[in-house]
Amino acid sequence: MTAASRNWVFLAAGLLALGACKSGRSEADLWASPPPVVPGAPTFGVIEAGQDHSHAATNTSSAPAERRPVAMRAALSHKLFSKSSPARMVLKVDLQGLAQGAPSRQPLNLALVIDRSGSMNEDQKFARAMQAARLVVENLSNRDIVSLIVFNDRALVLSPAGRAVNKDFLYYRLGQFGPEGATNLSAGMLEAFAQIDSKKADEQLKRIIVLTDGLANRGITDSDKLQRMVETAHEKGIGVSTFGCGVKFDENLLTALAKAGGGRYTYVRDSEQIPAAISAEVDGLLDVVAQNVKLEIKATGASKITRVYGRLIDQPVLIQTFTLGDIRAGENSVFLLELAAGSLSALSAEVKLTIDNPQTGSRERQVLSLRAEYSDDSEQVRNSQNKSVVMYARVLDAMEKAEEAIQGLDAERFREARRLFDLHHEDARRHARESRDQQLLNQTFLLRHFMAELAATGESALPHGHQQARARIQKSIDYRRYLLEHHRGGRP
Repeated sequence: MTAASRNWVFLAAGLLALGACKSGRSEADLWASPPPVVPGAPTFGVIEAGQDHSHAATNTSSAPAERRPVAMRAALSHKLFSKSSPARMVLKVDLQGLAQGAPSRQPLNLALVIDRSGSMNEDQKFARAMQAARLVVENLSNRDIVSLIVFNDRALVLSPAGRAVNKDFLYYRLGQFGPEGATNLSAGMLEAFAQIDSKKADEQLKRIIVLTDGLANRGITDSDKLQRMVETAHEKGIGVSTFGCGVKFDENLLTALAKAGGGRYTYVRDSEQIPAAISAEVDGLLDVVAQNVKLEIKATGASKITRVYGRLIDQPVLIQTFTLGDIRAGENSVFLLELAAGSLSALSAEVKLTIDNPQTGSRERQVLSLRAEYSDDSEQVRNSQNKSVVMYARVLDAMEKAEEAIQGLDAERFREARRLFDLHHEDARRHARESRDQQLLNQTFLLRHFMAELAATGESALPHGHQQARARIQKSIDYRRYLLEHHRGGRP
């Protein structure tokens, strides 16, 4: 099965699990279909003044639009503002990885690094991790390099870096050891760096995949030192993706390591999800269209950034930077910020995207400039809104209220927040269908899925309120926020 077909299997399974929608064409149908052509509507990634309500918006790029591997779109919630209306100005930025039609993929230089400490024996986590490793090996070609490493108190090389040709031997080695001992995460990663380095070549995509269920308690345990170690490897072209399973691992550390390594962090809530999660990550490596991706949002003039959805900022800032690592074909990222005007003349911002294009070997940039003008007419300000941005912000606000309620184990407050979410979600869904806004429909559909998962987590945790339940809730919420910036969408 090809990488693309496997991705569609996972997507179809997710859609079936969420169930059928109401009468008429379902969101699932629209999700899986190319966006409808609406006369006069702006195309994705091209900003024209007035069409997206970001007044006098301009788009400059170092690469022609038809060859860009990442499409960027940005819009303000209003093109006019006053002293009191709107109460807030929201900036929404969307990124989408685009298929490039490459004749052949990069060969992989892949290291699988799997925790075999004693806790991995619980819930068959280690057995399922070995099953995942077998699936990865099975789908590698003889152009790919693979090394297999497990770690507890120390690192153990099951198979050194070499071409994935003698697969029966690799399968045999995966079955030779069981879980025991402590968790020396640094030993496993350092061994992986050395293995990849021993067989490196310029054309390779070099990646370490680390799976653990616990806290690093041997070797290097300091978070900052571990991040610096990964950053050093990334400077040499080696990426890191991390997987956390269960409730005892440090999600902040694994997220930071994935960010430092330009890779992805995945929360695996239940052990039976391990094989599918790791297979999906390796499939994604075959579809990388941009690397070293950085998004910079700058409030210009006298404007300031006052809020970043999903992230805490202590005070207004002028610049917010998002380091995204790789972007894959079909991957979507959403960023929402609030802006405040520092004067009554204009509110403005600049959005800059920088990527490395692996097909051309070049660094490319896209820049969008957005501006809203001041008006004394509150009615005109209200009428200048971009309904898609406003409604998406409302749905996300309601989601955050639900998260806060469930973090506080407040069942009544959660029910009220969920009622608010349902109300705003239905309004946004209706608007998306009526305006044929495929992007908004996809995004609200994803948020509905997140809310269903949050509710399921809450139903199992709220009656208990113990530490393990709180840990599971926090991991689910943190991962939901992460996925807004790194989720696979429909057909690119």
